[in-house]
Amino acid sequence: MLQLNGIHSGDCLEWLMTLPDNSVDTIISSPPYNIGKSYESRTLLNEYLALQGLVLRECHRVLKETGSIFWQVGVYADKGVHIPLDVRFFPILEDLGMIPRNRIVWVRPHGLHAKNKFSARHETILWFSKSAEYKFFLDEIRVPQKYQNKKSWRGDNKGELTCNPLGKNPGDIWLFQNVKHNHEEQTVHPAQFPEDMVARMLLATTKPGDVVLDPYMGTGTVAVVARDHGRNYLGAELDPTYHDIALRRISGEPDQEGVFPNLKTLRDYVSRTGKPIEDYRFEVQVGKTPTERSKSKRFDEAHHLVEIENRLATEEESFGQRTRGLSDGLPSLPTQEIKPVDEPLGLF
Repeated sequence: MLQLNGIHSGDCLEWLMTLPDNSVDTIISSPPYNIGKSYESRTLLNEYLALQGLVLRECHRVLKETGSIFWQVGVYADKGVHIPLDVRFFPILEDLGMIPRNRIVWVRPHGLHAKNKFSARHETILWFSKSAEYKFFLDEIRVPQKYQNKKSWRGDNKGELTCNPLGKNPGDIWLFQNVKHNHEEQTVHPAQFPEDMVARMLLATTKPGDVVLDPYMGTGTVAVVARDHGRNYLGAELDPTYHDIALRRISGEPDQEGVFPNLKTLRDYVSRTGKPIEDYRFEVQVGKTPTERSKSKRFDEAHHLVEIENRLATEEESFGQRTRGLSDGLPSLPTQEIKPVDEPLGLF
């Protein structure tokens, strides 16, 4: 029988093999990238992909016919060789009989710098469904139109809205902010999913009460988002430190010393209990008293989209001017007034 709302401590492949067939609605995960960082073990690429193939075979088995897999990956880099891992994962998923739906580009304003090639500024999310009869709920994830109240000015539909009043399809270019040093969701994990990005995948392919699985749970982001949106979750995590943090994030309670795994969990606790935030700390706190959420600046994906569009436009205009002999310098980027919004990314 499927044990819901728990995180297995141990190897994900062995654990996946114990799960029943056709028992999961959506799988959202980011496997180890195998690029030699301190928190990963480098193996030969073929060995890595072979192991990932076994994990994905089990994921496919436990997935319902209406289910989806979102597999977020970066690159394999070794001695100057640069291999986008989505290129290697694509045939693995297709060989399982899965159907590609989207290759989503997650733009990263900051990333791996390079001297002998272009710097890496994006990662990818592969979305595959198990069958043609898959769940997709666009209305749950719509974003504002560029011209939200635009109306037709001629023809039979003159005066009527020319766009969906609920908003538009968010598309396959995503700009959710990295969970780094100024992000309220940050834990000790060095490569953490933004909760809002997980929410988009989850809301697009599940209903309340559905089951979401993450075989590489890390510090529990998928579990937290599933809980917050009324979905069931399950997953596995091999690292005991990350497993403990995931359980603490889900519990929402401080440890015996009044410490929380991140600022967001602390803020949620204070909002729920009314206790003073100054009485507590969070693990990645750096020399400052935690602030309540009402005093934080919060920026949504749309803000970051405008910011990066302006930055890229300035960079490319400057390059074009120099190639045409109109400029010999590098202009500074234009400054913008930053306007906080109510939803959904939290900064402190």
